Amino acid sequence: MAIGSPKRKKAPLGVFVMIIALVLAAFFGAAAGLIWQSSDWLSEAPEEEVLTKQRSLS
Repeated sequence: MAIGSPKRKKAPLGVFVMIIALVLAAFFGAAAGLIWQSSDWLSEAPEEEVLTKQRSLS
C-alpha cells in the first residue's frame, strides 16, 4: 500500500515567476551598471603624481 497519491507533483507557478524576475533583474542590473560606468556624473580629474628625488642612505 502506497502512502500519499501516486500522481507526480507539479512545480508551483511561483518557480517560473521567480525565474522570470531573476532574468529581468539581471538584465536591468547589467544595463544600469553599463550606464553608470559610461557616465561622468561623479568623475573628477585624476590627481597628478608628484615625483620626489629619493635620497641615498649611504
